[in-house]
Amino acid sequence: MTNKYTTVFIDRDGTIGGNGHFQSLQDFKLFPYSLKAITALKNHGMQVFGLSNQTYIENGEMNYHDFFNSLISIGFDDAFICPHSESTNCRCRKPKNGLIEQAHAKYDFANERSIIIGDRYSSDIQLAQNCHMLGIHVSTGKHELTYPLQSKDTTGKIINVNNLKEAVEYIIN
Repeated sequence: MTNKYTTVFIDRDGTIGGNGHFQSLQDFKLFPYSLKAITALKNHGMQVFGLSNQTYIENGEMNYHDFFNSLISIGFDDAFICPHSESTNCRCRKPKNGLIEQAHAKYDFANERSIIIGDRYSSDIQLAQNCHMLGIHVSTGKHELTYPLQSKDTTGKIINVNNLKEAVEYIIN
């Protein structure tokens, strides 16, 4: 049986651990189910990529390679990281499409068969909509009081769940 989805992008802060705000590599704690969730997706034949905005790389508080390696060490197949602050106005900062374009340069996947899981409507879920992917919002991270997407979800391409474990159960089942 072929999986409906082939590729899953997962945000770091607030989605696999932490509270949705920046935490150093030393202070960042994974949620107890995160490793099993990533492994379950891979066991179902999916590519699983880390996806993160990390302003603290640009300002020198975090090393890009250390951050990248921390994501690979927990089981991601690869990681796509924007190291810029909002004021840099780069093409790769979520919700802009640059990180997904970088992934397309390295991997063969269809956006329509891909998912972005994250805790922020304004970046993660907006990026999913911009790229015509399924967006799965988890409520474990940064709480946004409103649903700030330009257009409300009329496509059925946004799912709301409590956490990454529930997101993975939805994808697999």
